[in-house]
Amino acid sequence: MWAGMKSVMVFDPKDRQEETERKWLQWNEHKSAVADRAVPNAEETRQLMRKRGLA
Repeated sequence: MWAGMKSVMVFDPKDRQEETERKWLQWNEHKSAVADRAVPNAEETRQLMRKRGLA
C-alpha cells in the first residue's frame, strides 16, 4: 500500500517515546512529497488560469 509514497510514517503504539521521536526526526530529514515540486500560491494560480483563458 505504501510502495512509492515518499511521506509515509508508520507508528507502532508499543514504541517508546524515544522511538517515536526518532521516527519524527528521521521523517523530518526527508522533505514531504509536496516539497518535491513547486506548488503555486493563489495569485500564481490566478495568473496561470487567466493566461490559459480559464478565469
